[in-house]
Amino acid sequence: MAILLIPRALLYFSDDPKPIINSEHVKRFESKKSVIEKKEAKKKSLAKKYFAPSCRFNPNEYLLKDWMALGLSKKQGQSIVNFIKRGIHSNKDLEKIYVLPAEVFYLLKDSTFYPEEIVIQKEKYKLDTFTKLELLDINLASKEDLIELKGIGEFYAKQIIKYREELGGFVFIEQLLEVWKMRLETYQKVTPQITLNIHNIEKININTCTIDVLKKHPYLDYYQANSLIKMRMQREKFSEIIEILDSKLINEEEFERISPYLSL
Repeated sequence: MAILLIPRALLYFSDDPKPIINSEHVKRFESKKSVIEKKEAKKKSLAKKYFAPSCRFNPNEYLLKDWMALGLSKKQGQSIVNFIKRGIHSNKDLEKIYVLPAEVFYLLKDSTFYPEEIVIQKEKYKLDTFTKLELLDINLASKEDLIELKGIGEFYAKQIIKYREELGGFVFIEQLLEVWKMRLETYQKVTPQITLNIHNIEKININTCTIDVLKKHPYLDYYQANSLIKMRMQREKFSEIIEILDSKLINEEEFERISPYLSL
């Protein structure tokens, strides 16, 4: 009888049995954890660290290395230098540069100064000395409306509307420089006469669109569009627009350009 009770006694005094861990469950958990960590790392990478200028400065005299010293990429800095070549005269002009992040603008706006602006004949773009010229919304303008602008003929009017339709609407006035054969002189002549409203931008739903719709956008090529479609199939759907940065074919600057045209 005592011999029969020995196994039970040993079981009573032994440590609790360890639960059996399914290695497949562990792999799936680690895989999901890795995806989440990568996504968080992507978000943190977007939150770049920018620096305030060390002293007051004239943006017209800033070189590429000076803009990069503020934390901007070489591509962003070069775009700003190219834009400023024509000369800017106020922080309002500086803020219009769409590649300049808002965080950087607020860091430097109190450190800027500008030479006295050469007096421009403002009457050039007024109906008369008492009536201010009404600005034309280039996202709503017809071909006939555009032709009436000083510096814009039928050719440019057609090209502006064509590119507007391809984009889904203009988000920044500077995008006019991307219009086929647009000259800098023409752009400078027309910008004081126009404005834009971005509330009616046509967006692409990346959870329902086809590859044909994606690849037609000027800011995406076939390979990028195909990458996004494959990612969507793997995930079933995108939860955030920022997830497209998981594609190795889309960098942060390309993301900033295309994101205003995407929706879920």
